[in-house]
Amino acid sequence: MKRTLILLLALLLAAAGLLTAGTVYLTDREDAIELTHTLIAGDPAAATGVTLTLPTGDQQGRTCWETAVDLGTEELAPETEFTFYPNGRRVQAQAKPSVEIYTGSTSFGMSSNSNIDFAEYTGEGEMDPGRAMENSMMVLPAADIAERTENGETRTETLRLADYYTYYPITVEMHLPNALGYSRVYATWEECQALTDYFRMEVPEDLMVEVSVTKDEAGNVINIDSNETGEQRFWFRCDTVVLEDGVCLSITVESEGVEMPDVPVSCRDGFGVYFIPFSQELKTDYEQGDPVFDLTHIRMFCPLDWRSSPLLLAGEKGQMLLYAREDGALKLSVFDTDTWQCVQWESIFPLGEEENYSVLGSGDGFRVMARDDGFFRVVEEKEGFYTPALSGTQDTREGYVKEWWYAATCGYDGERLVLSGITGSGDCSCWVQVYEEEGLTYGARIDHSLDREDAWNFYEYREDSYASNLYPLISFR
Repeated sequence: MKRTLILLLALLLAAAGLLTAGTVYLTDREDAIELTHTLIAGDPAAATGVTLTLPTGDQQGRTCWETAVDLGTEELAPETEFTFYPNGRRVQAQAKPSVEIYTGSTSFGMSSNSNIDFAEYTGEGEMDPGRAMENSMMVLPAADIAERTENGETRTETLRLADYYTYYPITVEMHLPNALGYSRVYATWEECQALTDYFRMEVPEDLMVEVSVTKDEAGNVINIDSNETGEQRFWFRCDTVVLEDGVCLSITVESEGVEMPDVPVSCRDGFGVYFIPFSQELKTDYEQGDPVFDLTHIRMFCPLDWRSSPLLLAGEKGQMLLYAREDGALKLSVFDTDTWQCVQWESIFPLGEEENYSVLGSGDGFRVMARDDGFFRVVEEKEGFYTPALSGTQDTREGYVKEWWYAATCGYDGERLVLSGITGSGDCSCWVQVYEEEGLTYGARIDHSLDREDAWNFYEYREDSYASNLYPLISFR
């Protein structure tokens, strides 16, 4: 017994020693964050009043540092707050409704240990193929090849997709917040067919697909693979914004190596931006199998050319924003969602037929629109009114930007636009730039001492999907 007590005491002392050592390890590193400032362009004074917050961590999110640094001087003086999370830090995004409208994909694979039942994807089987998502696009070609495939063999053929489908099939998946997080809702096969017949997204006559089917020795189809052939690519992208009573939808058509149909979307009401109201069942006492949409009242509220590359965004309450290429420019139209009338129209910047645009970033009261050649413009948002403001061209000289423009975070104080993002050399170091009316006034790289393989930055989440997953955080004092 005495020997057991001595052994137990030794173990307790050893554990205490390890705990002390761990505490020393964490304490020693608590104030170890150092930032190295490398000036690349302009004057640091142009960033006076700008604060960057850099939340970082390692050890699977257990050891976390939140570093704040005021810019404006050559020598940075960061202040760091350290926190230890025994179970790791967790940052949860706020649950919000989403609706995904998919068009059939020609690139996918399916496999099974027993047998792939084609009837489940054609409206003839027990499973509602509204759940099958984009797999349904290649079912008919695969079923055709399967009839010519011997048991225990793989057969590959190149087929013309238009021989099997006139229009791209549509499937719908919805994620609706509930007490447990999300509920998942799928439109039925019948409803998806009605949407397919309404939008009529045409399959190009010359689009070829390569399909492979494998059967086991018993004759069961156990694997399907399909892809477009050669350099051909053709797809429709459906973007949605969820409102209280329904969904706004825009369609983008893109292709490579395929002859574009004269009118790739021959929608019954013409090409444009659409509002699809939710069904009464979805808004009250929905059960799986009930209709998701009220398709008798679907409407196209803004006609567009199919080459317009529309982008839908939620505006202030009761507003819908539409960015689109029109008459050689990127234009913003603001719609009242009660009447679906256009209440404001603005030209943002010139945009040719072959040029692309994107949302560079956004923040409280502004959004930054950018062209692929680096030109950008701030659109200020105040009390439901939208005004084009500061413009410039992104500085992409070597040293602080690399390929990370698409992940830029933005800050705007009415006179200065601040852009920042990770450098590409790691997840914690960042670049930062300040633009004013005269152009770039400050550009720098800030190297973070925690920037190594097992460290990462923690993202903050916001309602605006174009502003989520961004680092660092920008504020003004």
